[in-house]
Amino acid sequence: FEEPSFRSVQLLNIPEDATYADITAVVRGGILFDISIMRRSSTATVTFAESSAAEAYYVHVRNNCLYIKNKKASQASDRFQHLHEHFAKRIANGTTRNLVLRNCSPTHTETSIRKDLDHIHGLEIVSIKFRSGMCHISTNSVASAMYARTCMISRLKYKGSRLEWDVDECAQPLDQVPARPRRRAPFPTALIRRSVYMSNRFQLLEAE
Repeated sequence: FEEPSFRSVQLLNIPEDATYADITAVVRGGILFDISIMRRSSTATVTFAESSAAEAYYVHVRNNCLYIKNKKASQASDRFQHLHEHFAKRIANGTTRNLVLRNCSPTHTETSIRKDLDHIHGLEIVSIKFRSGMCHISTNSVASAMYARTCMISRLKYKGSRLEWDVDECAQPLDQVPARPRRRAPFPTALIRRSVYMSNRFQLLEAE
């Protein structure tokens, strides 16, 4: 990792009700170090672990446009981010912003896990999903995930499970960025009228 360097892409004009899940759904191309949303300015900032990924994503969005919840967003590349050597080494060794709880007890629920992590300052839980006896916990940053993992490991209720780093879905290739949903073509009014007419015509025949 080269430090400091361009790692962050700022997304402007995002929807007022955009969630962290909405942001991660449209970011691809590299592991994320941090995601933040500023409601007052309707902006979101995504910081990549690698500067090359940030640059590639910026170019991709500039050339292809980005839509969040069907609203077009714009981007600015004015953010340089210093990634501390400690985090750089942890990411290189497999640390991500996501966790997976293996051998997850059926007593664990999304509500109970959120409650256990609610005290962590700056932590935003993107999603909690249960699949095949595992619990996938997606968070907004590597630093927050590291703190959350330490917290959960220290709790007796999680002793029977293995808490590991999960894959970052944002590391998928850039061509996996969702395209803008196509608008459905309006149903031809003439066909609707003809359908109603034919329906009424047959009703009259039956009445006769």
